[in-house]
Amino acid sequence: MTALRPDPYPSRRTVLRGALVLPAALAVGAAATACGPTTDEARDLADMLVPHVEAALRQQRAAESLAPRLTEYTAALEVIAAQRKEHATALRDEIDRVHSSSAEQIAVPAENRLSTVDALREALTASARSAGADAVAHTEFVAGLLASVSASCTTLAEVQLA
Repeated sequence: MTALRPDPYPSRRTVLRGALVLPAALAVGAAATACGPTTDEARDLADMLVPHVEAALRQQRAAESLAPRLTEYTAALEVIAAQRKEHATALRDEIDRVHSSSAEQIAVPAENRLSTVDALREALTASARSAGADAVAHTEFVAGLLASVSASCTTLAEVQLA
């Protein structure tokens, strides 16, 4: 009895199946790689968030330093300090997620130029405008994060410091 040797060439059916599967696999692979931002886009996005973190930290420090001196605003300033700390943390987390080396750029000057409630109110209003403008220019999570920061800063300036 002779042993049957397998045919070294694939059957026509196997070739047709491969021809159908290959384009689908290539399309899925291309779609998967096209979803994420490029390194340059990620760095630019993270770099855009850095000034928002710095502003939040400056305003947090200002509210913390003003709270003990201005007893009529102490409760409001404590809320502002807590909220701006949360904003800074959320923004820094997003920078770390998108392009972690951009977090090294975050710097807050030691001096506090926001020495009055009016100066803090103006800074919060400017932060609200800036975050709102950047929210409109972006999409997805970053847009929502910045829109939330903008709305919160508006509330802090107009309600807490009223």
